[in-house]
Amino acid sequence: MTKQILTPKKWIGKKKEGEIYRFQLLLAELNLKPEDIQKDTGVTVRTITNSIYEKKPLGAKLLREIHAKYGVSIDWLLSGKGQMFASADDSATSAVREPNGEYGSDPRFERIMTLVRDFMANADDDEKAWLETQVKLNIAQYQQHLKSVPDEN
Repeated sequence: MTKQILTPKKWIGKKKEGEIYRFQLLLAELNLKPEDIQKDTGVTVRTITNSIYEKKPLGAKLLREIHAKYGVSIDWLLSGKGQMFASADDSATSAVREPNGEYGSDPRFERIMTLVRDFMANADDDEKAWLETQVKLNIAQYQQHLKSVPDEN
């Protein structure tokens, strides 16, 4: 089986880089227009086209809604890592998971998770989406940091 190379549709405009290019690839793969996304997610066409044409970052609401409605991996959209579509265990209903099995009972991790829970309890939707994305993208780095820094307690 040969791997098909996706190219953005002509209406999208010139080839972009990074998350905007991956967003274009997603639109081409699912045969979507900004109007379709607005209908499915409530994110306005103007917001979507501002990202495409004016190189504005994809907003937290758009990322969250695309993930929820189409099963797209936020990690892939933002960083290009992984697959275009999220696996079943990355579903839109899953919250920030606490990988206690990886960290054991490290008190530093527990303090950080307390901060995350407090932040999530008082955050608006955009802040929650931002934090979820940051945790997903940086958890491995934090795990390495914990291994390299001695426990203060």
